[in-house]
Amino acid sequence: MKFTSSPYSFLAIFIFGTLFMYCKDSKKESKNNPALSNQLNDSIYVWERSKLKYADKYHSYLIATSKDVTIQTVKELQYTYYPWKAELNKQQVDSFLVYLEKNLAIEKKVYKSAFGELPSIKTYYTETYKNEISANLLNCRLTHYNLTNSRGEKIEIEDDRVSINRNVGSISFGLAKWDLQGQKIHGEATLEITIPYHIYKVEVKPGDKSKTLAFGPTKIKVLEKENNVLHYAVEGDNDYSTDIVVDSCMSTTHRLSFPDYFYHKLRMKPNLSYKQFVADSGYFEFGKKWKQDPKKVRVVYFESCDPGNIYIYGYRKTEVLKKIITIPIDAEII
Repeated sequence: MKFTSSPYSFLAIFIFGTLFMYCKDSKKESKNNPALSNQLNDSIYVWERSKLKYADKYHSYLIATSKDVTIQTVKELQYTYYPWKAELNKQQVDSFLVYLEKNLAIEKKVYKSAFGELPSIKTYYTETYKNEISANLLNCRLTHYNLTNSRGEKIEIEDDRVSINRNVGSISFGLAKWDLQGQKIHGEATLEITIPYHIYKVEVKPGDKSKTLAFGPTKIKVLEKENNVLHYAVEGDNDYSTDIVVDSCMSTTHRLSFPDYFYHKLRMKPNLSYKQFVADSGYFEFGKKWKQDPKKVRVVYFESCDPGNIYIYGYRKTEVLKKIITIPIDAEII
């Protein structure tokens, strides 16, 4: 059988193809999340501090489904901390880690404290911009310890999380142990310190909602950018760590992370009252662990401020240097 064509057949194909693409796009558009609700900022604030059962879950729900229409843009702060401008490299980061290894020590041999916590592990360093950036990007955990008191009893530390106090030109690490007044502590603690050596960044502007932006070797999808909220997803999220910097907003910033599937469940039901939210506990998976989902959505909410442009910065988790540092501890806590 021989097929023939005519201008009319081409026209029919074109029209059919156009209608098909329109229907396809319309179907895709229909799957979009509903608009963010117009919750007032003080409502978010109240639920953050509420003592009602499930108030914490409802607070997170409000953060993920709301914007604040009453906010105003006030340029009160010109930020100076831009990690990507330091142009860090492996050699500089390694040099800083070596410096920490040589200089970290217990802050005081005799440590006076009302709470009786273990003394901080601290050092001072040269106040250069690159060292400041390295200190702010630094992560730390307790990997090992062997501590005893003057009675020979073993000191148990609650967990491996280490609080970090970063100041210009100094950094200190606090271990989670309290109520040690009147004791002499002897032994050692081992910290694992990691610092990234390559920083990526992208600028998110008002109107960038639904855009996909290049972020080094990966991509960031902007799901929401309106008023005082930013929702975004990182392609290959498990391989990256991200944070934000803004040039304005002297305000509290809420940062939450949800599995992709659960984020969209939240977004599909905006404007619920607390009673409605709790009544729908099955839908919102109360009492259940979230399902495994390799995709995550980051939700950022600014209280009482429209941040304007936002910089998302971060690094690949494979592009970090690590140093294991053991610090002798010999201190009296009074």
